Amino acid sequence: MLALPADGAARHYPAPVVQAIDTTAAGDTFIGGFAARLAAGEDVDTAIRFAQRAAALSVTRAGAQPSIPTLAELAG
Repeated sequence: MLALPADGAARHYPAPVVQAIDTTAAGDTFIGGFAARLAAGEDVDTAIRFAQRAAALSVTRAGAQPSIPTLAELAG
């Protein structure tokens, strides 16, 4: 992922490498994780990394809603 923050300094966030089974809901999972972390007061870098982990885990499972990881699964 490439982010272009207000300071104009482009930042690259390499995607986690996983074995994808089903990409359904990966984007929704990313956006949900990103928005939740921003709403919790975290900085953009931390929110992006969290969202990437969430989306990466979601594609390792089949289905939409069942593939979305819980906070407990992302804590480790």
